[in-house]
Amino acid sequence: MHVKAVTTLAALPVALAAALAFAARPALAAGGFTSVPAPPAGQNAVLGGVTSTSDTDAWAVGSSNAAPNGLGARPVIDHWNGSAWSRVASPSTGYSTNSLSAVSASSTTDAWAVGRSEPVRYTFYPLGMHWNGTAWSTSPGLATALAGQLGAGVADISPTDAYAIGGHLGSAHTGLVAHWNGTSWTRLMVPQPSNNNLASDLDAISADGPSDVWIAGRYMLEVTPSDFAEETYTLHWDGTSWSIVPMPLEPGTNPNFLFTIYSIKANSPTDVWAVGAAANAAAFGSSTTLIEHFDGKRWSIVPSPSPGTNDVLTGVTTSNAANSVWAVGYYTPAGATQAQTLALHWDGTAWTTVPSADNGSPSVLASASTTPGASTVWAVGYTGVNNGSFNPLVLRNG
Repeated sequence: MHVKAVTTLAALPVALAAALAFAARPALAAGGFTSVPAPPAGQNAVLGGVTSTSDTDAWAVGSSNAAPNGLGARPVIDHWNGSAWSRVASPSTGYSTNSLSAVSASSTTDAWAVGRSEPVRYTFYPLGMHWNGTAWSTSPGLATALAGQLGAGVADISPTDAYAIGGHLGSAHTGLVAHWNGTSWTRLMVPQPSNNNLASDLDAISADGPSDVWIAGRYMLEVTPSDFAEETYTLHWDGTSWSIVPMPLEPGTNPNFLFTIYSIKANSPTDVWAVGAAANAAAFGSSTTLIEHFDGKRWSIVPSPSPGTNDVLTGVTTSNAANSVWAVGYYTPAGATQAQTLALHWDGTAWTTVPSADNGSPSVLASASTTPGASTVWAVGYTGVNNGSFNPLVLRNG
């Protein structure tokens, strides 16, 4: 069984500068991404998550009509039917501000989306929605199970088996995990990183089946009494228990660097990919791509192209097991001031950069998805100069 990769970007939209000095693209491999129209245009809309079950069934979620401070946002749910993307009605939550950041589907009649509601400024609630093949409905039970955090990611294995994670709220907290059994959501107890009770968070989740679930997170680590590093780790469910699977300390707990995994894709217990960024806290806007692989025994860092000055990978998905893996995100070309889309491909030997469309203005990719054996790989995000004028961005490969 393969469950679609689910990604989430901790902060959407990304602050983008106002002017772009275009620079030469890095060397490119064949098989690039082209733009496909998706609604809603002209409504300050962004897409943060995508999932697909086949070449004729995919979902993308996000938000629209948000003020620059995010208030007033409405959920965006788009569906691909094999020919075009169209907007699908989202249910009322009873709150004035709502957004979705991640989505996962196990079939054409079963999908989950998660995000957040904000009834008043700086008061947040987790938001969960479910698709039953006919309509989307809200899931108060998920909001209860993840109370105190935002809906950060979801992995839909079957109508009676799904997992969701909560995080990204507060400065001293831990992420939360909830499980769906077909009837209700229940919060789970999971191990925490050993870091003297400093803050930790959960960022991404993926499942290959009911006995192979992976969650990627990060935690603060004390280097000296006055210096702290941010490192990555993973949680794994093997069908019996949850355990922490360490990731390499990069690079040697340097307090000037912050490491984050934004997306994870479980193909099998011996083949898992995770992507993100290594940011230099001493140089704002300076980061490089980060890709790690689990081979059944340990995580290791895999060299990856990082062509610009602010490079971030936000989504990863697999089309044919270990031989065809795709990662997407954004980067700032040398000499430029605005982000452009970034797409990478793994051919079983090395990661290379592939062409990815930009719609003539700053462009960011936030998530990617495909189905093993399918001919289409999707990537979604947004394009626009600043918050207030964003438009959905959907790219297609295949």
